[in-house]
Amino acid sequence: MILNHGNSFHEFYRKFPCRKKQIDRLHEILGQDDEPLPGCFFVHGQPAVGKTTILLEYLKLRQIKYAYVNCVECYTHRLLHESIISQLFDGSNIKCDNLMDLVHHLKLLSSQCLTVQRYIIVLDGIEYLKELSDGYISAFHYLQELVENWQLCVIFISHILPEKFVIDGSLISVYFPQYSKDELIEILKFTKPEFCQDNLYDNYLNSALSIFLRTTRDLNEMKFLISSNFDHYYEPIKNGTCSTDNVSSLWRNVLPHFKSSLNTVYSGLNSQSIERFQYDPQKNEVVCNKGPSVLDLPYYAKYFLIAAYLASYNSPKHDRRLFLKNHGKKKKRLTNKQVKEKLTLELLGPKAFPLDRLLAIFYAIMEEKASLTVNLVTQISTLVELRLLARIGETNIDRPKFKCLVGLESIESVARTLGFNIKKYLLD
Repeated sequence: MILNHGNSFHEFYRKFPCRKKQIDRLHEILGQDDEPLPGCFFVHGQPAVGKTTILLEYLKLRQIKYAYVNCVECYTHRLLHESIISQLFDGSNIKCDNLMDLVHHLKLLSSQCLTVQRYIIVLDGIEYLKELSDGYISAFHYLQELVENWQLCVIFISHILPEKFVIDGSLISVYFPQYSKDELIEILKFTKPEFCQDNLYDNYLNSALSIFLRTTRDLNEMKFLISSNFDHYYEPIKNGTCSTDNVSSLWRNVLPHFKSSLNTVYSGLNSQSIERFQYDPQKNEVVCNKGPSVLDLPYYAKYFLIAAYLASYNSPKHDRRLFLKNHGKKKKRLTNKQVKEKLTLELLGPKAFPLDRLLAIFYAIMEEKASLTVNLVTQISTLVELRLLARIGETNIDRPKFKCLVGLESIESVARTLGFNIKKYLLD
């Protein structure tokens, strides 16, 4: 079958160890290039088990044209539809307000192809589509029939079981289980520094996982914990105070650092980078005070703060430039209307924004997508406690609103620590 691709697929299996069964399942479902695609199928499993990464890399290897949408980023129908259209039409600036417009453009796309071409729409985190409207997931389930193209397929990705959605119970599914300890060790071996011996790094991984597996099995978080603590493990060897064979001494030296890391799981805390934030009542904003003994924000909290600033000072209608990666070329000059709008936003100060818009911008500006866990969302509450964000009103618990209290100078300082160019995303 598609195994005729030979060395490419052998390399693919090697790149994603412990997932041969799931890759073979994708072979079976998608079949050969001239075979009809299934209308849709469901990929599910816990966060950070390789669902999205393996699927997208597989589609690239098969050279299948696809549109990938993170449903957290698309909190309106229009953003969702236009994100799909812009990717399938190679960046075309097409308005697509409702589902029927989407069906029309997909039919148009099919009619323009002279040869049979496969199209796949990947909807990641479909549990967030429930907030848009009931039955919206079912509409994508039958999208192939609406478009009348047997080479169009929709793939749902979720950490929730398919049975929890109001869709056909006979839906094809691919399950990605959590990694075992042995599988995690095999995967984490790819993170070994070049100067480190294999036996030494194997001992380090066994020591680290014996502690960290009690708290998390998230592969992304595990990679961060492993990489951030290796210097502490290797330090006695580097200083010549301990040999590579003295496993017990290396364990005793690194154990306090392991236990300290357990307090910052899912926060991305980097203790070496330090900044202090203070509230200035005269400016009515939080300013950054650079000093030798200061408090650092966690890695993800910095992105939340940047996202909050963009949500406060950018109009919602300009979010499209964030969520759609191919939104076209920007105009070099501002129109009079845009100049007035920019001045108005600056003079009136930060505007309130809902939580779903904050999460959407957060995921849009991050290159490495983090799993949306309770631990991650609680960092928003931490920013409120630090008076970097303000919660507006206490009546609506389900859809809270916030406002950013940090000025541009402080936000630029935070963005520089991440290598993030915030001016690129501000209304200009």
